[in-house]
Amino acid sequence: MRKSILLASAAATVLAAPCLALAQEKSESTGLAEIVVTATKRSANLQSVPVAVTAITGETIQNQRINEFGDLTRAAASLTLTQSTASPNNAIILRGIGTYAFSIGVEPSVAVIIDDVPVVQQAQAFDNLADVERIEVLRGPQGTLFGKNASAGAINIVTRDPSPRLEGRASATVTTDHAYKVDGALSGPISDSTGYRVSAYYGHYDGNVRNLSNGHRLNDNTSYGVHGKLRSELTDKLVLSLSGSYARSKSDGTAATLRYIDLNYIPAGATTPVIPKYNGVPILPALAGITPGPNNRRTRVDDDGFTDNKQASFSGKLSYDLGFANLISVTSYQDWKYNFSADVDGTDLAVNGAAPNVTNPIAPGVGVSNSGPYHATSFTQEVRLTSKTEGPLSYVVGAFYADSKTTRAFQRGPALILANWTGWQSTRSLAAFAGVDYKFPTNTTVSGAVRLNNERIQDSFVNLLSTATVYTSPTSIGTCGAGSQLCAGTNTDTVATWKLSVNQELAPRVTGYVSVATGYKGFAYDISSGYTPLRTQNPVQPEKSTSYEGGIKSRFFDNRVQLNVAAFLTNYNNFQAQSSQYINGALQQKLNNVGKLRTKGVEVEAQAKPVDWLRLDASVAYTDAQVLSFPNAACYPGQAQTGAGCAPSTNPPGLGNVQDRSNTQLPNSPKLKFNLGASLEHDLGGDMKGVLGLTYQHQSKVNFDLLGNPLAEQKGYGVLNASASVEKGDIKATLFVNNLFNEHFVSGIGDGFGSYGVHLTTQVLSRDSDRYFGLKVETKF
Repeated sequence: MRKSILLASAAATVLAAPCLALAQEKSESTGLAEIVVTATKRSANLQSVPVAVTAITGETIQNQRINEFGDLTRAAASLTLTQSTASPNNAIILRGIGTYAFSIGVEPSVAVIIDDVPVVQQAQAFDNLADVERIEVLRGPQGTLFGKNASAGAINIVTRDPSPRLEGRASATVTTDHAYKVDGALSGPISDSTGYRVSAYYGHYDGNVRNLSNGHRLNDNTSYGVHGKLRSELTDKLVLSLSGSYARSKSDGTAATLRYIDLNYIPAGATTPVIPKYNGVPILPALAGITPGPNNRRTRVDDDGFTDNKQASFSGKLSYDLGFANLISVTSYQDWKYNFSADVDGTDLAVNGAAPNVTNPIAPGVGVSNSGPYHATSFTQEVRLTSKTEGPLSYVVGAFYADSKTTRAFQRGPALILANWTGWQSTRSLAAFAGVDYKFPTNTTVSGAVRLNNERIQDSFVNLLSTATVYTSPTSIGTCGAGSQLCAGTNTDTVATWKLSVNQELAPRVTGYVSVATGYKGFAYDISSGYTPLRTQNPVQPEKSTSYEGGIKSRFFDNRVQLNVAAFLTNYNNFQAQSSQYINGALQQKLNNVGKLRTKGVEVEAQAKPVDWLRLDASVAYTDAQVLSFPNAACYPGQAQTGAGCAPSTNPPGLGNVQDRSNTQLPNSPKLKFNLGASLEHDLGGDMKGVLGLTYQHQSKVNFDLLGNPLAEQKGYGVLNASASVEKGDIKATLFVNNLFNEHFVSGIGDGFGSYGVHLTTQVLSRDSDRYFGLKVETKF
């Protein structure tokens, strides 16, 4: 905590120093622009809301090249992402809390909302950010107003509205890592009362991993999409907004690369090292030409794999001016489809034995692969009444209904770890919510919010393997084969969440606040491989949280310096997480309740514009996110063979080898993360100007494994990005470099000890883990 206070002070000092010298200097500029957010479901100045929120404006999105969801970590210090080669297995993490799970039946702890509409599956968020006006990263439980699954936070994305006059923009980008992108938008009036906006993009990236087996590049991406908005003033009081979008993102090859392999592993009782094998086949020939390590960008697989992500959405918004308030209705429908194939054995060797070669879904193969489509649909309806008067009282009252369904089919084989199943999940939510603020003459604002949520979840699972057995009664033993009537469940739950805060104006443009809030994420079915009838009878218990927060929001020096500080402590009970467990003597991946968690820390955000040609940005997050109680955690792969805290379970018995993971750091939760940025403008004469931009992001070490495998650790690292642009009239050209010092880092690490008999770790490498240069040319009218 002392370190966090020192860092907060340092950030404030660095940004304030240039302004101290200019405190007496007169300027016609108003300094930093005011930012309006909707973090409380009402439009309000960022500095007046008692919520820890990072507001990323369109200007910041452009200057820091925030093109995809993963780029948000550059601007929000409390945000990290865990990524895999398949986006449904990604995780969004705020203040150390996120949801990593294979099951389609569990919702993420961080909600993503796009134009008032929550996405169904977290994977939908990992897409291009096109034509965005503003992004709000709300930290801490936000469930009272944004829905029950926002138990750790919410990311609110607002796209641009139609403009009152004809305008347009277009841009093209090319980079040295074999990528290009074009995008554009056109907006204007149709009539005096109706306007439109249409935007589109297309991009391609060759990939950052070479498959030595066939010469193909893997981890490539081709994405394109279109988004349209129509806004019409039907009367002087009634406004209709229609929005629709379609996006597709696909890859013709996915892969993780070899980070480490232990060729000297000698098990207890043996005298010679283990030869790594997969299904009895030595895998060393598949390592030819590959040097394991963080710099490894090569692999050998017989199945390149693929991903295909399609989503379409439509929403309609009606706003009626009642004079004293606005009555707003938002209706939406989403359709998301995802399909994938992946090489499981990680080699190009014939490891199937007598089993037939793989012919589905894309090409013949001699190894083990898995594949299977997802399909999710969602209908939502929200109605809310929002005050609009400028008196001491403001409020929002509303109701929300959602009906979402997700299906998934999964196949794996053909030689071993066989799987062939279909699963279905349905969630129906009905909620009423209200929020109220009252400002007293003492400039003290008391705010309260409450949400009553009723939810019904349903699931079904069918094991299609020939060895599956039928489950017909609560006392029989089976594996949910076709005809197992009781391998489908229903659970209904009603819960209330609330938030209370006090906001005090301490001086002009300086306010302090304290708040307490509760969070909730409901029951969940673990719809994944290894499903047993017990999962139907015993859904994963709800995740609950209570958060305490205090902070100061301030602006100084004629509106040229902004400094916001927040301190927080949040307790979680029954945290839902994916981890290994011994089930009937076998180690399986399973969604389960970890136990008690606590995340606490300090966040500092500061901006300064000491002179009109210079802008400075800084954000620092010190986060201590720990598992307080996890006494019977499974041992990580290979730990049982090496000891080190791993022993047979005695209380209760029968769990296999376990360890105590109490008082340990959560996965991918850096204790320290900070972002620094600077933008300098210079008049080049005539109508030309130049802009130089620098950003630096640093984070401390993390471990990607909930069970603490030391081989899953990523050391601390920092990434420096730079850009230089020249603007003349309506044309702007920008040269930029990503990761100037070529600092290699990973977005995920896994250990294949159970498959190969030795520790063999693989790593997921994001595009930004390599240096590349680029040129972007854009125009507007």
